[in-house]
Amino acid sequence: MEREGNSDPIPIDIILDILSRLSNKSIARFGLASKFCASILRGQDLTKLFQTRPLTRPRLLFAVQNSDKWCLYSSPQLKNPDENHSLVLSTDFHMQLPRDMCQEIFGLVSGLLYFPNTRTDKVPVICNPSTGQYARLTQWTSKSNLSSLLGYDPIGKQYKVLTTSNSYFNSQNIQTLGTGKVAWRTIQCVVDHYPVSEGICINGVLYYMARHHDQFSGVKIASFNVRYETLKFLNADHDITLCSSLAKLINYKGKLGVLRCYWDNQIYKKPWAVVKLCLWVLEDAEKEEWLKREYTLPVFKCYVSVVGVTATGEIILSMDYTSKSFFVYYFNPETNTLERVGILGLEGSEKNLSNRVYTFVDYAEDFKFI
Repeated sequence: MEREGNSDPIPIDIILDILSRLSNKSIARFGLASKFCASILRGQDLTKLFQTRPLTRPRLLFAVQNSDKWCLYSSPQLKNPDENHSLVLSTDFHMQLPRDMCQEIFGLVSGLLYFPNTRTDKVPVICNPSTGQYARLTQWTSKSNLSSLLGYDPIGKQYKVLTTSNSYFNSQNIQTLGTGKVAWRTIQCVVDHYPVSEGICINGVLYYMARHHDQFSGVKIASFNVRYETLKFLNADHDITLCSSLAKLINYKGKLGVLRCYWDNQIYKKPWAVVKLCLWVLEDAEKEEWLKREYTLPVFKCYVSVVGVTATGEIILSMDYTSKSFFVYYFNPETNTLERVGILGLEGSEKNLSNRVYTFVDYAEDFKFI
């Protein structure tokens, strides 16, 4: 970076040292100053510098769907919350996105949120809540009945978008992000199928539930290797894939898990009474061996959803809509305890309105610049 007049340019190592002391959002603004500044952010020197930074503690990320915008917040994610104390935490605001630009949310993939927008005429959008940046992506040429998922290759450090049309079951289309190219590639599928669930990416493998073009053949779990772009299907008991709309794929301590809530309306006479959680964990990916666990929880007096499992194995449930009192719940399977944590700051998104809240676990602030 050069200064006016005949003054010497600022050495790159000094620039990097200054950047290392700034917040992610400040560094992102630095990259907008010029093409030279943007090139520094894309350089390997900055990447190596940030890899030496201490890892930030995981947080809970909240995406609030207001009538005209998305608002993204985060709060500390507790580790083994004290059952003897009623905790209340405040949120930090990250960024907002126009609602008409982002209609549907996919989820959190290695620090980025993905809005596929397959049900609208809008192009997909990715954003980094940590830096406040977002980018519009190119859409596959066909908008008809698309399913679009995002995966991440931790070795090649590349994000890839995977799309499937339910009109063409035998092929999928892939786009690699961050290469400067917008071309899509088509790969042939070993089995005709169509995704019917959100996906989850674990250690470079994108998992999702899929149905064969024969609607009576049942649901299978697809396993897509993001780096090598290979696809296979896992052997799973019928109970695991039964009612796929009620099951959630999760990251359970680095392994694939399938978690489902069972509700008993007849006993408690209320539609929100969670009675039992069933968890299946893929203990051995090579042998495709699953381990089943069941847990009984107390009755909830509000609508909640299972949103994920922390790295330490605690199952987190969250309220689905904003209200004057918003709570997340930590269930510890080992101690069979359930702790409630109040979250402040979400109720101000839109006063007097109850807005949909999507909660994500193990969010780590990342310096990736879009």
